[in-house]
Amino acid sequence: MSTKSLPDDPSEAPGHTDTDTDYGGWFQDELIVEVYDRRPPYPEELIRLLADLAGDAPHRTVLDIGCGTGELARRIAPLADRVDAVDRSAAMLARGRELPGGDNPNLRWRQGTAEDAELDPPYALITAGQSLHWMDWDIALPRFALAAAPNAVLAVVERSWDGPPAMSSQLGEIFSRLSPVREYRRRDVPGELERHGHFTKLGERVCGPEAWHPTVEEFIEARHSQAGGSRTHMGEATVAEFDRAVRDLLDDLVAAGDVRRVGDRLDLSVEGQVTWGRLHL
Repeated sequence: MSTKSLPDDPSEAPGHTDTDTDYGGWFQDELIVEVYDRRPPYPEELIRLLADLAGDAPHRTVLDIGCGTGELARRIAPLADRVDAVDRSAAMLARGRELPGGDNPNLRWRQGTAEDAELDPPYALITAGQSLHWMDWDIALPRFALAAAPNAVLAVVERSWDGPPAMSSQLGEIFSRLSPVREYRRRDVPGELERHGHFTKLGERVCGPEAWHPTVEEFIEARHSQAGGSRTHMGEATVAEFDRAVRDLLDDLVAAGDVRRVGDRLDLSVEGQVTWGRLHL
């Protein structure tokens, strides 16, 4: 499974970028925030696995770092004693509070970065849903290790929704041509964590696939929720060209039988992967 969707991660070194561009800061942009929940949901199996990794009651406390609109946090909250959902973007947190489960009394929204946010340890589980690559590992990961309860794990959560190979490869070409993110590459974040001595892997599981049935417009909006599809940083003319290219691609894939369309909805799927392990100081 390819667990990294196109393209959110421009960095070349672990926990850092080789450019002055603050791509992580782009997720404070209202145009990204307003379409962020168009991304396909993580499979239910993945949420259940995370709840199991939090251990047995009592004190099933979870830290969800780089939470965005809190899809993981909102869905884990009913299965935990407390979830602290942390993100640097006030707009993301505000949107998360409005979404289903955002008002759960077990859920506490906290604005801040991984490097400086106020934490309330100990945590039985620390989750990072497609967010670790935006953080300074030399600062953030020791903080997480100190905040972790004995036997707690870090769960690195990834998601794949690039469709069949014909879709994935051609989407990649569209992004390569039109995306404002120029340094994108796919990464093995858990592997890099291990190689740099931050983490010892204990297990991993692929969850899904689970059905996802967006309209064409919802699919395009989901792509604009990624740094590489940022409407603000593309500009109006490039956005129009990007949207047209994706619509044409989807029409061609449906005509060729590579993607099925039922009514006005595409028959797609999403897979998730969880890699969990111990953190090291």
